[in-house]
Amino acid sequence: MPLRLFEIHEQPWFPQFLRDQFVDELQMVLDVTKTYEPIAHLLRIRLEECGADRVVDLCSGAGGPWPSLVRHFKMQGAKPPEVFLTDKYPCTRKLQDQEFPAANRIHFLKDSIDATKVPGHLQGFRTLFSSFHHLNPTEARSLLQDSVNKRQAIGIFEAPALHALTLLSLLFVPIAAWLFVPFRRPFRWSRLLWTYVIPVIPFVLFFDGLVSCLRAYSLGELHEMTEGIAASGYRWEIGEQPGGLLPVRITYLFGFPQSVSAESAD
Repeated sequence: MPLRLFEIHEQPWFPQFLRDQFVDELQMVLDVTKTYEPIAHLLRIRLEECGADRVVDLCSGAGGPWPSLVRHFKMQGAKPPEVFLTDKYPCTRKLQDQEFPAANRIHFLKDSIDATKVPGHLQGFRTLFSSFHHLNPTEARSLLQDSVNKRQAIGIFEAPALHALTLLSLLFVPIAAWLFVPFRRPFRWSRLLWTYVIPVIPFVLFFDGLVSCLRAYSLGELHEMTEGIAASGYRWEIGEQPGGLLPVRITYLFGFPQSVSAESAD
C-alpha cells in the first residue's frame, strides 16, 4: 500500500491562514496547467449517463478544478451541474471572497463535512480531486462504502502518482507559483510575502506534492480496494487519462449504482 507519510498543510500546527493560501495557490497551479481539463469530457459523459445535475465535491480545498471545469462545460455547449464544494476544514478565505463564481452554479458550504461520512441530505454525484491519497486505506474504503450504502455515484481523480514524468513535473509547481501569484485575483499582499519574501508556500507546494505522489494509490491498489467493498448492485470503472500541459496522467475511479447504465470510457 502507499507510504503513509505526512503533508505539511494537513498538520494541526500549520496555521489556517497559510493553509488557506496553500490550497488557493494549488488551485491556481491546477488552473494554469489545465491539469484536469482532459478528464472534463469523460466526467461530463458520466454525469449525463447518471442524469446528475448536482455535484457534491469532497475535500474541495479552495475549489479545485471545478471553476475551470464549469467554464469548459459551457464552452462545449453543455449545461454545467450545480456544484457544492465541501471540506472538513473549509477554506475561510474563499468563503469570504465575493469574486468566487457562485453565479456559475458553484457554492461553498461553510459547515465541516467529513468525506467518509457525508450527511444524508447532501445528495448528488460525488467528486474528489487530488485528495483521495490523503486518506489511509481504512478511510478510503469507508468513503467508497459510504457512497455504495447511500447509492450515490462517485468520481475520484488523482494527478499525484508514482510516475517518473509526474515526479519531474513537481519542479514546475513552485516555479508556477512564483510566476503567476502577482496575477491572482483578488490581489493580496500576503501572497507576495509568503511566496517571495518568506517562500513558505512554494516549499510546501513542492514538499507536499512529492509526498502526495508517494502516498498515491496505484491502479492495482484501487482494484484491490474496490474488490473488498460490499457493493451489491454497484459497478466500478478504473483507469488513467493523460493530463494537461504537464506530462502527468490522471488516475480515475468511477462508481455507479447498477441502475445507472454507464458505457466504457472512450
